[in-house]
Amino acid sequence: MTTTHTNLEQKDGVTTTAALHKSNRSKGLLIRQLQLVAHGEPSDVIELKTVPEPALGQEDVFISMEAAPINPSDFLFVRGMYGVQPTFPSSVGAEGVGRVAKIGSKVDVALQGKRVLIIPTYEQGTWADHVVAPVRNIVPMSDQADPLQLSMIGINPVTAYLLLKRYVSLMPGDWIGQTAANAAIGQYIIALAKLAGVKTLNVVRREEAAEQVRQWGGDRVVLQGDNLDKDIEEALDGKKLSLVLDIVGGTSVGELAKSLKTGGSIVSYAMQGGQFPAISPKDLIYRDLSLHGFWLINWIRNAPRTEIQEIYQKLDDLVADGSLSAAVEHVYPLDQFKEAFEQSLKSNRSGKILFKFSG
Repeated sequence: MTTTHTNLEQKDGVTTTAALHKSNRSKGLLIRQLQLVAHGEPSDVIELKTVPEPALGQEDVFISMEAAPINPSDFLFVRGMYGVQPTFPSSVGAEGVGRVAKIGSKVDVALQGKRVLIIPTYEQGTWADHVVAPVRNIVPMSDQADPLQLSMIGINPVTAYLLLKRYVSLMPGDWIGQTAANAAIGQYIIALAKLAGVKTLNVVRREEAAEQVRQWGGDRVVLQGDNLDKDIEEALDGKKLSLVLDIVGGTSVGELAKSLKTGGSIVSYAMQGGQFPAISPKDLIYRDLSLHGFWLINWIRNAPRTEIQEIYQKLDDLVADGSLSAAVEHVYPLDQFKEAFEQSLKSNRSGKILFKFSG
């Protein structure tokens, strides 16, 4: 996700108008792009830069961005804690949606003008008003769906879909459990589970979060606390979980694991709490439970292109018909990125924070 700085004339650290016009004549469009210049806190190490339009390779597309969300994984990337490491300066932002404005000589002309999803490979940054991406990193999307909702399917919805499909053969009436269910991905897990007839047991930390999860359609919601084991048992009323999905680690996933069926699976797919899942060895050994790790990038790198496109377009259809969505709290223009970061880092948000572009 690297980029290069432009050699524009500077006066007191500000690009001059004359330099902008000169560069515009020689390089084409000027692109506003957020760049990561070092590891650290987002507002301290991300800068808004104006760069010349990059050269378009034969198999590249030039995308006019419509929307791009801010994700916890973006902040891990910024802080140097993610599985992908940048070369500075680096463009930043993993996912988003826009329209193809230009195509390389070997790109199908049918893509010209099409809305496309940028697959979160971290090879290009989406927090920019225009993005160049190889055609292998995009998937065509529908014109009917809300671009804000489409911009968010690159990470959370596809992760939710794969978590529900890969580890256990879930049947209608089965139960799954999840930690930190009020996280943005929790809403997608609940929605996709409902479409499959699967019931959800949701663990949250606050009553306000519990109410939010109930509004999303969570079947049972319990508060994390000293009585979590008893509350889980009471909520299930004799039922057993087939799958536990964990985003925080620690003790809550271990309490959910106690209610898994023999042979059930636990999947850890994020490290929001920074703790290893505290699961009793007796549960793992005597009840043949399985503990898995999941990272979306590994799926993107290893899955056949046809599978990647098929799943993303299936999610596109669900967004278009209203079956799949996530709450959006606020959208910001790119030049208000510090305000967007501050809002995104708040723990009591009611929805996602996104950048919206004029196109």
